[in-house]
Amino acid sequence: MTLTTTRSKTLVDPLAQDHGVLTRRQVTWMSVAAGVSVANVYYLQPLLRPLAASFAVADSRAGLLPMITMVGYALGLLLLVPVLELTGLRRLMRWLTAGRLVALVLASAAFDYGVFAGASVLLGATSVLAQVLMPAAAALAAPGATGRTTARITAGLFGGIVGARVVAGALAGALGWRSVYVLSAVLTVLIHWALRDLPEPPARRGLSYRSLLSSLLPLLRGERGLRRAAGAAALGFAAFNIFWTAVTLYVTGPAHRWSTADAGLLGLVGVVGTATVLVVGRHLDRGRYRPLAVGAALSMALALAVAGIGGTSGVALIAGALLLDSGARVSNVANQTHALRQRPEARARLNTLYMTAYFAAGSAGSAAGALLFAASGWTVTMLVAVALSAAGAVSALRR
Repeated sequence: MTLTTTRSKTLVDPLAQDHGVLTRRQVTWMSVAAGVSVANVYYLQPLLRPLAASFAVADSRAGLLPMITMVGYALGLLLLVPVLELTGLRRLMRWLTAGRLVALVLASAAFDYGVFAGASVLLGATSVLAQVLMPAAAALAAPGATGRTTARITAGLFGGIVGARVVAGALAGALGWRSVYVLSAVLTVLIHWALRDLPEPPARRGLSYRSLLSSLLPLLRGERGLRRAAGAAALGFAAFNIFWTAVTLYVTGPAHRWSTADAGLLGLVGVVGTATVLVVGRHLDRGRYRPLAVGAALSMALALAVAGIGGTSGVALIAGALLLDSGARVSNVANQTHALRQRPEARARLNTLYMTAYFAAGSAGSAAGALLFAASGWTVTMLVAVALSAAGAVSALRR
C-alpha cells in the first residue's frame, strides 16, 4: 500500500499541482538568466571578422560559426531539456552551468578554428537554460498568468540576444574578442547563485530518459497545434537569423565600412522588441494567439523588404531591424505559449520539440545568411528572408 501511494504521488498529473509559487523576484531572475544564457549563442554575430582574422580563415568560414553554435543549441534542446522531467530543475541547472563554464574557458583560450568550433558546439548545447526555465515557469505560474510569466522570460531571452550583440561588439573593440567569453563565464556563475532558491516544478519520474526521448516523435505526430506553432515560428526565426548574420558582414564591408562596435550597436534596436513582448502577455492569456502570430510574421516580412530595398541607407537598415526584432519576439512568445498549452503534463517535451525546430531553422538561417550574402549580395539575401517570413504568416493563419 505504501509503495502504491508513493508512486501515484510521483506520477500525478502536473495540472493538479499548478499553483503560483513563483515570486516576482524569482520570475525576474529567471528572465535575466534566460538572457545571460542565450547570449552565448549570439555573441558571435558582431565578432565574425575579428574571429576570421584571429584564426586566419575566410569570412565565409567564420560566418559558419553561428550555425555551428546553433547546431549545439538544437542538440541541447533535443537531448537535455527533457531531462527536466527526470532530474528536477535545480540539478539540471547545475549540470548546464558546469558545461557552459567548460565551454567558455575553451572558447576564450582557443587559438585554432577547430577548437573554437568544438567549444561553440558545447557552449550552444549547455546554453539551453531559458528553455528549461520556460516549461518550469509555465508549471509554476499562477492560474491565468501563464502568458504573462512566459512573456517576461521571453523578454529576457530576447534582451540577451540584444545585449549579446552590443556587449560583444563593444568589448571586442576595446579588449579583444576573448574578453567576451571571460565576462560570460563570470555572469554564468553569478546567475547560478541567484537561482539557487527556485522551487521545483512537478516532475513525471515514472518515465526513463530513453522513454522520454522515444515519446517525442509520437507527441509531435499527435499534436497538430504544436506542429503549426513550431512551423510558423521556425520559418520566421530562419529569416531573422539570415538578416542578423548577413547584416554584420554587410555593414562592416565596403558598402558601409562600420566598425565592429558599430555593428554591435545595431542590436540595440531589440530594446523596442523586448518591450513589445511584455505588452502582449495579457493578450496571450486571453487566447489571442493566431492574430498575434500572423501579424508578427507579416511585420517581419515588411521589415526585411524595407532593409533589402533600402540597404544602402543606414536609416532603412535601422528601421527594418526595429520592426524585424519586434515581430520576431511577438512571433516566438505567441507560438511558444500556444505550443506549451497543447499537453500541459508534457511541457518540457513540448518545449523540446518546439525549440528544436525553432533553433534548427535558426541554425540553417545563419548558414544561409553567410552563404547567400557571399554568393548573391544583400538584396537577394533579403528577398529569400522575406519569402520565409511570408510562409510563416501562412502557416500561422492555417492553425
